[in-house]
Amino acid sequence: MKRILIFHIVIAIAFLYSCQDKQKKEIAQVVKEWQGKEIVFPEKMIFTQFGQDTVPYSLSESPYKIVMYVDSVGCTSCKLQLHKWKEFITELDSLTRGSVPVLFIFHPKDKREIFYLLKRDDIDIPVCIDEKDRINAINRFPENQSFQCFLIDKDNKVVYIGNPVHNPRIREMYLARIAPEVHIPTIPSKNTIVQADQTEFNLGTLKQGNTTTVTALIRNIGKVPLVIYDTRASCGCISISYKKEPTIPGSSMEIIITYNAEDLGYFNRTVSIYGNTDDAPIVLRLKGNTN
Repeated sequence: MKRILIFHIVIAIAFLYSCQDKQKKEIAQVVKEWQGKEIVFPEKMIFTQFGQDTVPYSLSESPYKIVMYVDSVGCTSCKLQLHKWKEFITELDSLTRGSVPVLFIFHPKDKREIFYLLKRDDIDIPVCIDEKDRINAINRFPENQSFQCFLIDKDNKVVYIGNPVHNPRIREMYLARIAPEVHIPTIPSKNTIVQADQTEFNLGTLKQGNTTTVTALIRNIGKVPLVIYDTRASCGCISISYKKEPTIPGSSMEIIITYNAEDLGYFNRTVSIYGNTDDAPIVLRLKGNTN
């Protein structure tokens, strides 16, 4: 039974990430290593609200917990995407009446950036700023950021590994395990065919600090409704909005992309759109200069 469970996890992850054979083997090895492994928490962990005010917090004995470890590598805003976590936590709380906690444990290169992001996205749950990286020293988490999030049971043993806000199939697996009686999977069983009117946008020359918005039109030319599971931007300077309803065959959906010109010089950013399409993700590109 355990081997069957591991197999399905590997297939779900590998399918979405479209890995090559070598990468699939690496993923399989990570899942095999962490399946059923206990996560050990350091003593006297300090939790704060908005990264500032210390709050009393104890690790609950709930049936499940979600642990999100955030290391100091790369763009924190890009890899974290707190606005998506906020949506996921809201859905999780509605399914479980708030009985399944989400634990964010940060090992930041700059605490001020974490404080800013928590306030910006109004993440008011307690978080742990682990400046000495104690939890990673004990557990030795995978270096791949896609595998630094865990669904653990009441004994702190790993049930699933993977990020539910970056990977829609992992999200469905988390929710189906946590609330099997009330959660209805949203991933359609069939794919459709889509066509983007434009995949590359030249934004020209922008002034630093200014924003500009473009609209990408995605046509559903297949035979089943188009459902968008997730969108990802290559930087935190991009925001994306679209209607959540399925797009019926013969209709189109608008993807509204807003770019904030933060960095000087030439830019070449991407937006990836994941849905029930054979060629997912659909990649849109923004190019231009900032002065």
